Amino acid sequence: MRRISVDGASMGARGLWLSLAWLGASTALGCGRREALPASQDPGAERPAQLAPPAQPEEPAAPLQESRVERDGLSIAFALRPLDRGQQGGGTGLGAAPAAAVAGSDVVAEFTITDASTGAPVRGLTPLGWMSRRAGADGAAAARFSGGAPAASLASGAPAASLASGAPAASLASGAPAASLASGSSAASLASGAVDAVPDEAACRGKIKSFMAGLLSVRPEVDMNAYLLWTLNQDNTLSAINPQVALARTQLRSVVSLAGRGVSFVMHPDRESLYVTLRGGHGLAVVDTRRGLVRTNVPVGQDPSRVVVAPDGRTVWVGNDGDGTVSVIDARSTDVLKTLPVGPGHHEIAFTGGGRAAWITSQQGESVAVVDGETLEPLGEIAVGEGVVSIAASDEAGVVHAANAARGEVVILDVARRAVAGRVALKAGLGALQFDPRGRFSFALNPSANEVAVLDGATGAVAHTLTGLAAPDAVTFTGSFAYIRNRGAARVSLVDRSALGGPAAPPLVDIAVGQGPPLAAAAPPGPAALATPIAPLPEGNGALVASPADKALYVYVEGMMAPIGTLPSYGREPRSILVEDRSLKEVRPGVYATTVRLGEGGLYDVELLLDRPRTGVCLEATVAPARCAPGDGEADASGCGGDPVKDIAIAPLFEPDLRLAAGEPATLRFRATAGEGGPPLDALDAEDIEVMVVRFPAGYRFRGAPRAEGDGTFSVAFTPPAPGQYRFLAAVPGRGAPVGALPFVPLRVSARGAGAQGGGAR
Repeated sequence: MRRISVDGASMGARGLWLSLAWLGASTALGCGRREALPASQDPGAERPAQLAPPAQPEEPAAPLQESRVERDGLSIAFALRPLDRGQQGGGTGLGAAPAAAVAGSDVVAEFTITDASTGAPVRGLTPLGWMSRRAGADGAAAARFSGGAPAASLASGAPAASLASGAPAASLASGAPAASLASGSSAASLASGAVDAVPDEAACRGKIKSFMAGLLSVRPEVDMNAYLLWTLNQDNTLSAINPQVALARTQLRSVVSLAGRGVSFVMHPDRESLYVTLRGGHGLAVVDTRRGLVRTNVPVGQDPSRVVVAPDGRTVWVGNDGDGTVSVIDARSTDVLKTLPVGPGHHEIAFTGGGRAAWITSQQGESVAVVDGETLEPLGEIAVGEGVVSIAASDEAGVVHAANAARGEVVILDVARRAVAGRVALKAGLGALQFDPRGRFSFALNPSANEVAVLDGATGAVAHTLTGLAAPDAVTFTGSFAYIRNRGAARVSLVDRSALGGPAAPPLVDIAVGQGPPLAAAAPPGPAALATPIAPLPEGNGALVASPADKALYVYVEGMMAPIGTLPSYGREPRSILVEDRSLKEVRPGVYATTVRLGEGGLYDVELLLDRPRTGVCLEATVAPARCAPGDGEADASGCGGDPVKDIAIAPLFEPDLRLAAGEPATLRFRATAGEGGPPLDALDAEDIEVMVVRFPAGYRFRGAPRAEGDGTFSVAFTPPAPGQYRFLAAVPGRGAPVGALPFVPLRVSARGAGAQGGGAR
């Protein structure tokens, strides 16, 4: 067959996300009148413990603050809301509502866009949003508020300010009357410091254009168009990498420590949870993507490997290779709903009918089991022969394909009749099998024969045979191409999907990726088909490729001759990769929201760009300073001078200024008490506590979930990656103590073998 080889060295790191250019520079931008909106209260709701009907959309949590602007016939409201509904409520115990949007905290940023005259929601938009801190708006000068008050800061006794459209910030002294400012006024000074003016139309236009251009010198503090890359590594960790950080010292957002070595992982459609199967009897880890820590470990069967989420998002299915079962878990409550006996050996799972039926293989069994996706009752078994290693389904073609590695054949199963419709003889050694997104063609990869068979889903015949590959073991699709990883070579082979319907086999386009082939790295746990080393770019015009041999991630955009950039994996071997899209999404009619991490305290401009009509507006928000920010204070100080949080204290059970060794695991123990010297908080669960270890002054950041040891004592396992100064921080967000609110404890990490002290309990 024809073959096109494209060689080239990887270019240096550049701007990675290019798809924003379609909006153009001729956008009609402007700033409008800001108007405070009252905060509303909404009670929380308990999560069901059993599988329930699809959940209805919940009412949003009460906003921490809101602002509004009217522009071009649209009414646009912006709100910052608590991350969880469980944070709503009164009192000072668990579940207390936060008083403000606090620096460094995770919140929901939400735009509500309606028709200004009718109030009808405006649907189907693709908005882009940013938050930029206003110059001079430090924590002291920032507006302060509580319980959902407006963003404007008024000194004691001052009535509300009236701001005209586009007016700069008001200057209000203690007891001053309401201020009315005309457009073009100079920047006003708040009681404790001067801040820049509210941007006028030209300034608003300029800020949005600069953000759209991706200038390294002009970066917003909060980007609502962000993506995170999650990698499953070889060393019992997950890494969350922000590829859009250009000027920071590290793009590593967090490292999640797992109880065992990860085998495979999958992300829930709501982007709030990752599910990771673990070796060593540790079950299934449920990772909170917002907070970057393990929420819980769910006990399942022996040797769990493949994990998938049902198409409706209600259940998670785990294949237990060690005991011949599949565990079905409620995605909301994480309860095990049922354990299905399906046969011995490795299991793969596919769904048909939008999740109405699950098809489960057993490599050492003779049959494919079919299970009702709603009732979890068996629908039957189909004899296919021993040796099936992968399975894929197409609702479009009404068939399921099962690859038998030992026999070298693909068994075609008729979905309607639940029976064998045919067998396609190929070569022994088949591995991964997957349908393209349209369900027309299935790709049967054969790493032993160095080829890929492309089967027509409608006829079951072999449409094409792609040869000359080097141990192909994984395939991923974009709108235009199929991406095939060569485990035996440092290249990815692209197949033009539009040519698959023709009589001739499409040519392979080889893209050189990295220096070493994937097989140069240590073999991953479990079957090779579990790896997902290629992930499509969110724009759909390229892919991210994980290279365990190079310990790096490569970014390729279609049409280029080589990857356009390289992202480090910080010394870890990335086995699999997923992309978490954190951009604004329409969560309810006319409501566009995403989760963001706030920057330092101060006044912020909120920039929004709409595609229909092409218009831009600027609103504003206020971020309260954290009581004890991780970057404040002296490096060797035990705390940073903030006021202690009432009703809770964290007492470390290790020596102050503890010295650890780089690369050596340590167990850090601490006790949570009811205030300084108070009794242990026995009612506090490990899942209520967050632990962070940061390298001072900037760089590595570890987030982990502690383990309860009883009597109010908790522990967390931490392995420092390199020598340096670190800070241990504990947080209890439900008690009004986010990360940074409680005093930190310094840690010193020496080079391995330098005589560092071991960590542990006193």
